[in-house]
Amino acid sequence: MKTRNILMAVVMLSVVMMACEPKTKSSLKDRSTGNISEILVVTQNDAQWNGVIGDSIKHFFLDYQYGLPQPEAQNDLLHIKTAAFSELFHKHKCILEVVIDPKAEKAVAETAVDAWAAPQRYVKITAPTTAAWVELFDAQKEVYRKWFNKVERDRILNVLRPTTDNNISEAIAKKFGFTLTVPQGFFIGKNEPDFMWIRKELERSSACIVIYQIPYKDTVQFSRESLIAMRNMIVGKHIPGPLEGSYMSTETEFVPPLVSYVADYPAGYTMEMRGMWKVENDFMGGPFVSYTFADNRTGNLVTVEGYYYEPNQKKRNALLQLEAIAYSLKFVDAE
Repeated sequence: MKTRNILMAVVMLSVVMMACEPKTKSSLKDRSTGNISEILVVTQNDAQWNGVIGDSIKHFFLDYQYGLPQPEAQNDLLHIKTAAFSELFHKHKCILEVVIDPKAEKAVAETAVDAWAAPQRYVKITAPTTAAWVELFDAQKEVYRKWFNKVERDRILNVLRPTTDNNISEAIAKKFGFTLTVPQGFFIGKNEPDFMWIRKELERSSACIVIYQIPYKDTVQFSRESLIAMRNMIVGKHIPGPLEGSYMSTETEFVPPLVSYVADYPAGYTMEMRGMWKVENDFMGGPFVSYTFADNRTGNLVTVEGYYYEPNQKKRNALLQLEAIAYSLKFVDAE
């Protein structure tokens, strides 16, 4: 019976989601508010926030992000009560509202896109009991995370687009047949056949986009082992370390890379790899995230990667910006 109720709620969620799609262009909406990776949680009372419901939300969204050298939560949570959920908070980019209504027949999740501002995702879960609320949340929480992550990327890209470096975009398009929204401040550090290294170097930090391609032969190239081997081969050849004989590699012992399929990447079937890079024969390292897909137009297996370096500093938000740049991929129409 519980499984049936969850399935009914998922169906209801899809129906409500389509009904709530905005009928006006996002550009006509107010700009959404909130800090990077911040989710606004609205509860009816403090007991919900400090009890089982709040614990479920915190345990999921405050879990550490994989692949960072220092522990950092995947999200930050801002909590208010329903009575304080005024027009000011309606413009927050990511909202999760909790409603316990004993008159409700079953747990139901509703969602809206750009309801009060843009980009924005609003999720409201109504349930007759605390147990029913938590059950539905646990069944659908991964979906909520994907929605909130998309809002973060869209919001970052809205900021970056006006500062796009057209020279870099044109160079990427000429070599790979697609564009990326790379803002000013980056420069092309290396441009070799089938490889490009785009860098932003500051006094204490380094943010980089790496793009490379090899011939696509078989689906086995999407396996974890093949992706790691390909990455080590390419970056080991093209990205040197600061010392003679040092070069970039992939950390596989202490933080083994996580490889997973992502359904929403704009290039179609894509595997994400998330982990840490290191420099052989030196002590440098940091987080990276990469996206690998087969380009049917060229017959190549293409990887777009972002990696970051800033010793002893938090890196979640900087890596998220690189992830957003990778997600900005748009294929150039063949003439």
